[in-house]
Amino acid sequence: MARAAGLFQAAACWGCYCGGLITFNLKIARDVQISTKKGATLMIDVWFDCRQDANNKDPDQHSSTLKRYHAELWTKPLPDGRQLTMLDQGAYLIASDGRHQIPVSSDNMVATFETWKRNKLIVEQTSRDTLTAIDNIDWRIGSEIIFPSELRGGTQTINRARGWHRKIGDRFDLTLECIARWYQGKDSPLANVFDRYRDFFEWFGDFQGYVDFFLLQDFVDDKYQVKILTDFDDFQSSPLPQTVEQYTAYLQGLTEVLTLRAKRIERYIN
Repeated sequence: MARAAGLFQAAACWGCYCGGLITFNLKIARDVQISTKKGATLMIDVWFDCRQDANNKDPDQHSSTLKRYHAELWTKPLPDGRQLTMLDQGAYLIASDGRHQIPVSSDNMVATFETWKRNKLIVEQTSRDTLTAIDNIDWRIGSEIIFPSELRGGTQTINRARGWHRKIGDRFDLTLECIARWYQGKDSPLANVFDRYRDFFEWFGDFQGYVDFFLLQDFVDDKYQVKILTDFDDFQSSPLPQTVEQYTAYLQGLTEVLTLRAKRIERYIN
């Protein structure tokens, strides 16, 4: 869910399903086989800009390529050996382990705050090269993930909650820190939201299982501690970088991590 304000408007237009959450309209090409074994028949270009087939709309909702990539990548064995399969339901994608099914949707991991009014002056003073670099990795499969899309209790899905929580601000590094704490039984700004989707997170066993399944190893160190991309004071401060220097460091760090993840996905499929 990159650029929360813009995607909120897109979701509002989408309307009724899952409280307005962006969901899949997945049409997998008939000549593409979804592999059940690592790297067997995956047809993915990790550097493809999914804006190219989204007709100037939100790729999470409108890019058929992005939707196919999700279906191919995440159809694979879970940490306990059970097979997770992505089922095409026309209007959305369903993740199934053969016994339990969960509707899921695409979520962008790039939060640049470029459309946030309170960040306008900082963005204007930031190097164009820095902004271009993050744009060149944005909307590729390396900057995308899936979360459950059905609205359960409350008023927000994970996608919307992490985009609008004032202590998260749509940042994926902070979201991942919340996920780590959930697996550890610790509190976080998103703990209550994650509790509503316990069945989804339990598929992966623990935080390491979650990270490894979604190829997020570049977001953590060798002890699976999340790499926070700015100075971190346990969610006490605003997630928005406060200076040009902080903003530049954040964008450069995010660009590096997502580029590494893209290369990791490329190795995985090959």
